[in-house]
Amino acid sequence: MISIAKKKAEERLAAVQKSQKAALNEQEERVSKVRANTARLKAMRLAKEEEDSKNPPPAKATRKRAKPK
Repeated sequence: MISIAKKKAEERLAAVQKSQKAALNEQEERVSKVRANTARLKAMRLAKEEEDSKNPPPAKATRKRAKPK
């Protein structure tokens, strides 16, 4: 009887540990995806900033005011 209870307890412990491990793996996957996306966006932003610094946009043409008569 004691061995049956011990076996069931060990099975429950193994099931809990397995579910915790699966949850941890899911969390790690989400964190990894977020980091990869952040790195991609940062690379795009830095590339755009570098391009903008090399080729600044043309200045807007302003109209000259007419001299008062």
